[in-house]
Amino acid sequence: MRRSPQTSSSHGNSDADLVLVLVGICALAVLLCLSCTFVTRLHCVVVGVFLALTGVAHVCFVRRRKHALRDLVYSLRRVLSGTEHLYAANIAMRRLGLLSSDLASIVAELGSAAKLLYDGKRQADLIISNMTDGIIAVDAKGFICMVNRAAAEMLGIKESDILGMKPVETDLHPEIIRLLEECVLQDRALAAEVRLPGQPPRVLGLRAVCSARRPDAGVRSFVIIDDLTEVRRHQRVQEEFLSNVSHELRTPLTAIRTTAEALMSGAKKDIVLLDRFLTTIVREVDRLSNLVGDLTEIVRISSGMTLTEKSYCDAADIVSQAVEVVRPLAKQKNIEISVDLPERLVVYCDGTQMVHAVRNLVDNAVKYTPDGGKVSVAAGLNDDKFYVRVCDTGIGIPQGEVRRIFERFYRVDKARSRQYGGTGLGLSIVKEIVESHGGEVTVETELGKGSTFTIFLPLRRANGECSTNRSA
Repeated sequence: MRRSPQTSSSHGNSDADLVLVLVGICALAVLLCLSCTFVTRLHCVVVGVFLALTGVAHVCFVRRRKHALRDLVYSLRRVLSGTEHLYAANIAMRRLGLLSSDLASIVAELGSAAKLLYDGKRQADLIISNMTDGIIAVDAKGFICMVNRAAAEMLGIKESDILGMKPVETDLHPEIIRLLEECVLQDRALAAEVRLPGQPPRVLGLRAVCSARRPDAGVRSFVIIDDLTEVRRHQRVQEEFLSNVSHELRTPLTAIRTTAEALMSGAKKDIVLLDRFLTTIVREVDRLSNLVGDLTEIVRISSGMTLTEKSYCDAADIVSQAVEVVRPLAKQKNIEISVDLPERLVVYCDGTQMVHAVRNLVDNAVKYTPDGGKVSVAAGLNDDKFYVRVCDTGIGIPQGEVRRIFERFYRVDKARSRQYGGTGLGLSIVKEIVESHGGEVTVETELGKGSTFTIFLPLRRANGECSTNRSA
């Protein structure tokens, strides 16, 4: 059993006591011998030896008791700190002869309570250190006593750099420092939101709480930090989406209303104007129908309402169905669509959704390719992935806008898109469909020369063989 630090000094004190006792007894025996007869001297010697043995025994007993008492105190302290089992304390009490049932039960209760406290503290430390929310706590003296991992990562600091310091002495955001002080002065919880510089900027929600104002309290106040970057981004996307939807709906409705009013004002008497206005109304109604259809589709896919029902599908059928829908528009613009497909290429996917995705890519390629251009569609395998590649000789995409082309309602050439009834949702739908299959869509482009969009889907493997070995 480990000894306490005072044990070594106690050995020196006990040895000194033993020497003093022996010297005193020997001096007493010498004095008696000098003043007595031989027989009496013999008796004195016996008595002196007896006294000496008694003194030695007493000193040994006292020293043993001191050692046992110190061991007991040391063991109990370690039990209370949760670093030692109750067994060591029981041994020390047994050496002192104090192991009664009442005392043993009290010590056992103390040990159990200490273990519960120790385990609770360890669990609390584990939970706090692994929380996704950041926590910074200040003790009763105004010093930072706790910084969890999430807070350090959000603020870009090291825990060791600010622990034991006052908030005003650190490089913490001024709003965090203010909240930690104000919540104590006002004795209420305070909240704020800060934006940290970066690309993209980070938005943090802060909530400061005054836990106690007593000088003996362990924690005086603490601030909880919540990363709201994604929440605010989604809110901004939703707001932009609603704004774009209202704008896209308002444009064809305004055109239809204006045309109808012109007809009501007398234009219907002019056969040429009547035919042109009716054509405009039909075109705008088709545009509205396409917009509503695309909106419904993208909302259903992104919300999970549309289930992805996968099965083994023939890649040639998927591409052929998609291309045939777009061929009439390609013929109007004298655009050649070439298809390159290997035989018996089978992919595990939702066939209907993949036809929709490929059709949107081919449709975009035809719309953004000048008259007389070319569009090519190819499918195959690349590094154990199925791909469909759509290339065009169109206008291309400026490099600064490539990262935005999959945003809802975003158009590279707004006039050209509206001319052919585009809604600005086609590529967003492609992205949603491909990601629901666990794949990705990439783009390579050169301004003025054309673009290449590629869909990659993971291959399903059965018994170690690719799904492309199956027949359709």
